[in-house]
Amino acid sequence: MDKIYYITLLYDFYGELLTEKQKAVITQHFLNDLSLNEVAIEHNITRQAVLDMIRRTEKLLLQYEDKLQLVKKYLVRKEKVSDVLKRLDALGNDEKIEDIKSLVSQILD
Repeated sequence: MDKIYYITLLYDFYGELLTEKQKAVITQHFLNDLSLNEVAIEHNITRQAVLDMIRRTEKLLLQYEDKLQLVKKYLVRKEKVSDVLKRLDALGNDEKIEDIKSLVSQILD
């Protein structure tokens, strides 16, 4: 899995456990695609300080995931839902099947 995608998933699940500054730096760097220099200028800190904060925050997010495993459980559920939808597709396009597919699709929304 792509590192940026994984970090953003971790952030989606555990972001509220971070400090405001950690949230801001992670959001700017990963979600808004700002460079380390741009983030440093925004917060009036050095590029190295931004990099250190990102590394510490990534480590913290990974520790949360190690303990709680919410992202892992989400990815397993997502895979199972995808499998169910594929199996339903194989059954045809009956109205009842379409209703079930619609309900199953809403599980992860």
